[in-house]
Amino acid sequence: MVARWKVHRFRFAVEGEANIYIVDPHEGVPRKLEIDIRGNNLRTWSHDGKWIYFENGEDSQQATVWKVPTTGGHAIQLVGQEAIQPIESPDGKYVYFVRHLSLWRVQPDGGAAEPVSGMPQLSGGGDAWFPTGSGVYYLSLNSKTKKAEIKFFDPKSRTTRVIYVMEKDPPWAYVGGLPVSSDVKWLLFPQVDDQSSDLMLIENWR
Repeated sequence: MVARWKVHRFRFAVEGEANIYIVDPHEGVPRKLEIDIRGNNLRTWSHDGKWIYFENGEDSQQATVWKVPTTGGHAIQLVGQEAIQPIESPDGKYVYFVRHLSLWRVQPDGGAAEPVSGMPQLSGGGDAWFPTGSGVYYLSLNSKTKKAEIKFFDPKSRTTRVIYVMEKDPPWAYVGGLPVSSDVKWLLFPQVDDQSSDLMLIENWR
């Protein structure tokens, strides 16, 4: 991704307001992406590098999906309320997003959104999935074994299969996605290796 677009993008909150910043990895100086709406979050690139898709709204129950040129400026709304986690498909034909833990899609130029037929509900915060040209990889919890499983959904046959059973649990509250390499040979996922806490004593507390 860095080699293709030569920039990183990230979310940063100044004085409590989320905004999108872009940084050139060679220069290392972040700049705020100037957009004509405020409170922008959870951003992803289009595959041609011309657009950034993002979620607008601090309340996920009221959030909406938008896109804006990578140079900033006027943002265009793609989906109304209760839409989060936008990711463009590899062929650029659809922008996928989550609504009530169900996966939906809409064309990049807008229009009527539709649910991905046959796709099971997502687990956790609804961010553990990634679309590819042949289907969708997603994270699921096996109700019998209580193990986290990475599965693949085939939209043509509307079937799923287990790709990998995780040895340890993921951070269910916020997984951060399941990015897949462009050659579809590798997938990245987070897991919690260890958890600890410190017990503190406060003297003369009143």
